[in-house]
Amino acid sequence: MIGSGLDAEVTLYCDGELFETLSQLQDELRFVLITSYAQVKPLADKKETSSTTDNANLFIDVVASEHKKCVRCWHHRHDVGQSDKHPELCGRCIENVDGAGEDRRFA
Repeated sequence: MIGSGLDAEVTLYCDGELFETLSQLQDELRFVLITSYAQVKPLADKKETSSTTDNANLFIDVVASEHKKCVRCWHHRHDVGQSDKHPELCGRCIENVDGAGEDRRFA
């Protein structure tokens, strides 16, 4: 189902300092994890099917992305195909190719 990290969408469940640190990354967490989407949610929101990790206070869900793949960055994104000028690119790549470029703070 998942051939590479960029084929995946990840949700991390944790609390406390780890939650605060990871939450600061916002959308850039996906670059740290090398996935197409990544989000952090409170530990209380974890599902019964969430996988355990070596950290007792960190759980993870991983699913295969259902979004189209951008031909430039290979991320699976919801906005691939929304541009008539660049139908195979995601919004981030369009901004980097034709716009001012993305503003990244952490990763």
